[in-house]
Amino acid sequence: MLEDTLYILVSFIATVTGALTGIGGGIVLKTFVDAFSNDPIVIVSFYTTIVVFTMCIVSIYKQLRKGFQFNSKVLFGVSLGSIIGGYLGEYLLNIVVQSYNQQQVQLTQSIILFIVLIFLILYTKIGRKKNKVEKASLSLTFLLGLFLGGISIFLSIGGGPLNISLFVIILGYRMKDAAIYSIATVFFSQISKIISIIFVGSYGQFNLKLTPILILIAIAGGYIGTTLNQKLSNKKIEYMYMLLMKGLSIMVLINIFKYWS
Repeated sequence: MLEDTLYILVSFIATVTGALTGIGGGIVLKTFVDAFSNDPIVIVSFYTTIVVFTMCIVSIYKQLRKGFQFNSKVLFGVSLGSIIGGYLGEYLLNIVVQSYNQQQVQLTQSIILFIVLIFLILYTKIGRKKNKVEKASLSLTFLLGLFLGGISIFLSIGGGPLNISLFVIILGYRMKDAAIYSIATVFFSQISKIISIIFVGSYGQFNLKLTPILILIAIAGGYIGTTLNQKLSNKKIEYMYMLLMKGLSIMVLINIFKYWS
């Protein structure tokens, strides 16, 4: 019962901040659950997928209703790459989970995630600003989506922070636009995960009574977060993003020490 309450509370926080900053929410959910729960990786990954996927649907729908227009070539390339990358990331994660014990896998995920977060924080602060790439090639956006989809599913984080930073670094997007494209990328990368869950059909290990509650929480969180994203300036969103990244880095570092001991 206590762990169910934890999932509900953290899912709401994750989806609000995920839709607001574009980080997707999965990284928030996984980081907090890893710190306070001993659930197996497969279960945490399942709940993360359900929550993040639902939040993305709400966020994308609300952005489209508001009049946001995606660059179709960028969206297609990144989406296709994310779907394939998501499948490869899930395949690799399953191999690693079967080959090593849970603590070793979680330690590896946490170390990789910490390195990624520190790199992104430093680059955002000192990296050179790049002009927006108006006509990004299909191959570039596909490879970008392939990498983002693969690493997000392997780390069970949704991939948001990495998505945003690479959209800014490689394509020169403003933080606010990068956040919206990030949500779209996360959405398509989760499709592969959901398909694999459906085909494997191993539902017995999950608390299915909790699932509809998490979906409702994700809908509410996605709506609130997207509303805030549409109202806040690019500068404020960037500030919120950096604040969240620093907080998550501390949480991940705590998890590393937890798994190391």
